[in-house]
Amino acid sequence: MSFADDLLEQAYHLANLEPGTPKQASLRRAVSTAYYALFHLLIDEAVGNWNVPRQRSTLARTFEHSKMRNVCQDHVKDFYKAGSPTVGVQLKNVAEAFNILREQRHTADYDNAFDWLRTDAIAQVDLASGAFKNWRAIRTTDAAQDFLLTLFLSKLPRQ
Repeated sequence: MSFADDLLEQAYHLANLEPGTPKQASLRRAVSTAYYALFHLLIDEAVGNWNVPRQRSTLARTFEHSKMRNVCQDHVKDFYKAGSPTVGVQLKNVAEAFNILREQRHTADYDNAFDWLRTDAIAQVDLASGAFKNWRAIRTTDAAQDFLLTLFLSKLPRQ
């Protein structure tokens, strides 16, 4: 199982940790972990294409949250450029989930006035899980591979 899969599993575990009334800390960590699961899935997929295995962890550390958010925002707007309509919609769903989860992570990590419900946290983890499924359905397509490259470069040069 990959690190990203472990994080997704951990997010579900945290969301369901305490019976009855869950601790805010568990729910907040579940939401944050769901975001990081998708973040690491996309980075792992991108660096897995790198031909020199010993350099992959160094390359992984160059990915930036805000740059990835911007790329995802662009893909949500221009998802129809992905070629196949099905691939375009699935890629849009991944990009949209990334941005929603990023916002929810900020709320979970920094907004102590917001009280999370278990259903709220599970909904975020389910969103990440859906993004994993969408990604795995399209991961080998040209559009998905180009998306990974833009997560690193922000823009692809004109071809």
